[in-house]
Amino acid sequence: TATTRSLDGSSPLIYLQRPFVYFEKTYNTIYVNHNGHLTFTSPYWSYIPQRFPLYGPRDIIAPFWTDMDIQITGLVLYNQYTNGSVLQQATQDINSYFPNLNFSAEWVFVATWYEVAYYPTTGTVTTFQAVLISGGEKSFVLMNYGFLAATVWNAGYDTIGSVHHLTIPGSFSSSASGVNSTFSLSSNINVTGRWAFQVDSGPEDSLYPISGTASSRSDDGSSPQIYLQRPFAFFRKLYNTIYVNHNGHLTFDSSYYSYTPQRFPLHGPRDIIAPFWTDLDNRQNGFVLYNQYTNGSVLQQATQDINSYFPNLNFNAEWVFVATWYEVAYYPTTGTKTTFQAVLISGSQKSFLLMNYGSIASTSHSVQV
Repeated sequence: TATTRSLDGSSPLIYLQRPFVYFEKTYNTIYVNHNGHLTFTSPYWSYIPQRFPLYGPRDIIAPFWTDMDIQITGLVLYNQYTNGSVLQQATQDINSYFPNLNFSAEWVFVATWYEVAYYPTTGTVTTFQAVLISGGEKSFVLMNYGFLAATVWNAGYDTIGSVHHLTIPGSFSSSASGVNSTFSLSSNINVTGRWAFQVDSGPEDSLYPISGTASSRSDDGSSPQIYLQRPFAFFRKLYNTIYVNHNGHLTFDSSYYSYTPQRFPLHGPRDIIAPFWTDLDNRQNGFVLYNQYTNGSVLQQATQDINSYFPNLNFNAEWVFVATWYEVAYYPTTGTKTTFQAVLISGSQKSFLLMNYGSIASTSHSVQV
């Protein structure tokens, strides 16, 4: 179905043939807005791309938020599928991008902005899609990019109050669109011009297992010295020990109690990994956990993840170290909870670091290596 030709317009209210779960909120309606975004409860006519997080009152999916004009050129189309080849394609795609889910698509919604022009009409045309896919209790969004004429725009998603939000790297940059668009030529799932996100619940789904030895309860404390079961090479320096410091960082030679996040480069005396450097307090709430793996499903997951993120390496994980700050509070204890991880992975003389984020309460922090 094509929407009406208008400037800063929207589709009519669209009733979904299956409910769509977007970060634990279930929707039965949607709007396809001409200026490159989807909303669920009301149309949204904003033509000026804004940076996420908005901390606003709406859930929004924005594959290409900019000032579009379809009064003369281009079409904004939408369709739903509950059977047939599109569901088969969606099932295959999701199981490829998110293996081990055994996912089966039950519903697909495709919104296409086809050869649309920018305002004021320049004669250039831009094509992109947002594809919503659901099945079981899982929901996904694909963002597909064709040719993107040069402009300023934002891509990603945001939620009410920005509890969950994501901006595709390159948004608002000169390289995001045009002949050599990073959006059209790159990907987060190694498929040129496609970006894929799981959106049914919070990002805890991306965390490695939350288990292991718990550090003692103390303000500005640290784990004891941890002997690594395999050496870890950190920028050509080989380490056999590590400390998990309560204030959101890892160090190798000694514990580190600093609770004030500092900007890198520090030009200091230590190697440090800081997934979320801030003033944390686990005396009453939360846990600081650490675990090592040299076999089993965690190594399989790490092998699969690294080969997905860094293709052509033929990598095989031999050791994984997971440090988890689980539902820890800030100092002074506020009742808010924050969860994040640092995952160290090594094998075949290669070392990798993953930083995984769950629910992050607002504060000042530093995230750096």
